[in-house]
Amino acid sequence: MEILDSEKRRARNLIWNAAADYSFEPDFKAYDEDGRADLYWNSIIGAVRKNYGAETIEGLFESLHGCSKEQLFEQLLWLGLENAVYQREAPRRPALPSLRRSYARRAVALDQRADPGDLLATLENAHFCRALGQSEPPLLPRDREMLDALEFPGDLDGPAIAERALAFLHTYFHFTPGETQAQEAEERKRRRPLFAFRRRSEADLLPAVRAFGHGFGEHLVKGQGGGANAEPVQRRLTDYNLAQTEAALRKYMRGYFGAPLYDQSQLESLERELCVDEHQGCHLYYATGDDTHEKLKGYVAAQRRNALRQMELNRAAYEADATRHRTSIRRLTARIRNAMLAYLQPTPVRAASGALDAGHIWRGVYLDDDKVFTRILQSDPGDLSVDILLDASSSQIDRQAVVAAQGYMIAESLTRCHIPVRVSSFCSLSGYTVVTRYRDYYETDKNDRIFNYFTTGCNRDGLAIRALAKGLEDSPSEHKLVILLSDVKPNDVIQMNHSGSFVEYAADNGIQNTAMEIRSLTYKGINVMCVFTGNDDDLPAAHTVYGRNFARIRSLDQFADTVGSLIQNQIRSL
Repeated sequence: MEILDSEKRRARNLIWNAAADYSFEPDFKAYDEDGRADLYWNSIIGAVRKNYGAETIEGLFESLHGCSKEQLFEQLLWLGLENAVYQREAPRRPALPSLRRSYARRAVALDQRADPGDLLATLENAHFCRALGQSEPPLLPRDREMLDALEFPGDLDGPAIAERALAFLHTYFHFTPGETQAQEAEERKRRRPLFAFRRRSEADLLPAVRAFGHGFGEHLVKGQGGGANAEPVQRRLTDYNLAQTEAALRKYMRGYFGAPLYDQSQLESLERELCVDEHQGCHLYYATGDDTHEKLKGYVAAQRRNALRQMELNRAAYEADATRHRTSIRRLTARIRNAMLAYLQPTPVRAASGALDAGHIWRGVYLDDDKVFTRILQSDPGDLSVDILLDASSSQIDRQAVVAAQGYMIAESLTRCHIPVRVSSFCSLSGYTVVTRYRDYYETDKNDRIFNYFTTGCNRDGLAIRALAKGLEDSPSEHKLVILLSDVKPNDVIQMNHSGSFVEYAADNGIQNTAMEIRSLTYKGINVMCVFTGNDDDLPAAHTVYGRNFARIRSLDQFADTVGSLIQNQIRSL
């Protein structure tokens, strides 16, 4: 499952249309179980804002924050708000009854599978049965009473409906805003052993994307709310944001991308060095690129399952055309070997045999030195190492199997030529640039891990390349070559610090920043080339960033010759 930027835009437009207001950033958006913008619920969200006022609704849900049952309460209140605003909007929106019936049928079908003890599912099932005009399922007397109280009438204004909602929570859950949170905090404090470090409550760690209905709801980061004066580009408004705490975000990163490559102190040191200037305010996470499946729950579990599924699809796609892929590897290996033989600088060395060096005969006579001959040695291929970096942003989602196969074929060919290779990918999510390491220089038997590649989120190319440059300090070789597989479409939700002001990290800004980081590599004597995976519209960006050092692979049959020529040109310039 992937919540794509296109679905986020669609959800935003649905809310704007229903609210008849395009001047705000929605505080809450809804998606179905497949990550698609939910047509009905986003229409309801916009209508609630229009009918009851943004400040009233935001204040109502803010009053729940920090409560241990916050997630349950907010979903119950949305059922009540849905019931009320539908009565107001249905006469004015002819399509709304049809949308409601369609959603209600799906909800009832899914709720029938729920645990009988699940209060939310029980009330939701009964509510939408009523919406369909069906007989409600058997309910306990208290549950029926709760449902009757929860189905708010349509004749209330904003303050009245907020008062009604809080009265419902107080009656059935003894919730009082502020007081309940304080009591729960005091209770946690009493239970905590003396001198124990404070641990955040479950409520504190509520993810900004969390279960809603039979899909997911995306909330803005607390403290960076919406409204007309909002600055959405500065919010970490991405596929999944646990920005209430950085610790929770790192926990999500581990669940989604796998175990960390570095410990926290190493990460913090890298961030202090790399996340500066244009990348101020960003974070780094390095993953090991494993294919393990930890015991996870909720959204992160769904994301991890889809990542694992893509890994399987990558391998299956490669094997489906294995003969042509292996032929390409053999051809590319031959091209690289020929380039090494032709262009690696020959080195004369003194030896005990070879061509006699007349100028050193005296050493044999007077110093008993038998190395009076000269032999010509080709440079050791160990003098060259290669780093391969795969763009793993969502813009590559339709090319995942192709990019994985291309990365594997290049790495395997270099490995057969005894050239040390490191393979990584990068994407950005929730303000983190995630670098996933599939294999290191001397892990010659780990090329298969490149098929663990999958795409998600955005891509802050400049920071990823800066991180790669730092990693090149570990290279065992004098000469270094970097190969990127990218569509050259940098885009990130965290703005870029540019001459003291913040600008979008996208389009020309992102391209120029990426080009600057590439130039910093070349100034250090590191050769860089790009296998371009994008569309025709992005070719000018590829020219800007890589000059003539890029090539586009239009078919598998061209792969070995095209990439081989690029590598040959780079070896020639060493």
